Amino acid sequence: MKKIAVFVVLMFMLTSALISSEVSFFYTSQAHQRMWHYTDNGIRFDWYGKNYGIDLNLTPLLVQQAMQINEGWIKFGGKSFGIKAGMMWYPFGNVETLPSKNVSVFQPMNFDSAVMLNFCGMFGELKWQAYWADAGFVNWNRHYDAPSYIGTRLSYTMDDLKVGASFRGKNLLSGINPSGDTDYPNVGKIYEYGADVCWLISKMVKINVQAFKIQFDPTKKDTRIHFFGILSYEKGFDLPVVKQTIPYSGYFSKEGYKEYNFVAGLNMKPMKNVFMKLEYNHDSIDGVGDKLTLQAGYVF
Repeated sequence: MKKIAVFVVLMFMLTSALISSEVSFFYTSQAHQRMWHYTDNGIRFDWYGKNYGIDLNLTPLLVQQAMQINEGWIKFGGKSFGIKAGMMWYPFGNVETLPSKNVSVFQPMNFDSAVMLNFCGMFGELKWQAYWADAGFVNWNRHYDAPSYIGTRLSYTMDDLKVGASFRGKNLLSGINPSGDTDYPNVGKIYEYGADVCWLISKMVKINVQAFKIQFDPTKKDTRIHFFGILSYEKGFDLPVVKQTIPYSGYFSKEGYKEYNFVAGLNMKPMKNVFMKLEYNHDSIDGVGDKLTLQAGYVF
């Protein structure tokens, strides 16, 4: 039965790849493991167009569990004003949703995804978003209900410089636990915000720096500052077989500034529509081994 399930999954992935806009696979090896294994969110299929987006995590199917929907939305309206509705990543910080758009494998907190109503648009080089997100039972790993979020994000692009600011709040309109739900902690109003700067210097070196203050523990009114920065040599160089190669390194704080991840890797493009990343990741938490991750993907 298990072999049949695996075969069905593989056939589904093969046929889905023929119509998806991007497919990616992640393999990771850690110091305490003898073999390489798929990571969480390790098999992804993405379909993105002008007015729709779908992001599926198929990794759970390998262990006969339900797949996860990271994103699934449609958009109405035009460039200056539109409305996106459905499941989507929180527009908080400057983090791309597609693996091919990010130079590194490891990413900062993506702040989860939720059922959302997102008003969005552009005026010249100014991009704006204002949203209401239902952060309740839809989240896969949450056994309790949760209050909704109200948030906004602004970003401005000027030549090779992009700056952005994000804000979101919890319990802003509903007050403290108005439904009487005893499963969710009463922590009052929570305010989270962040700022980001991405600068491509002389068409060669890109610096992506972001800082944000978010709730550290959902059971407490405790927000802490986090920081991450990625430095990449965008001009790159050619290597045998893998060809165009961009080296990069990054630092990601977590649990406030107490712990961190340091990454260093190579972003490679051996063929026109193929991308590969090989990344070393050091985790400062005791007992968590360093890992080496290989990501490969194809853009249709």
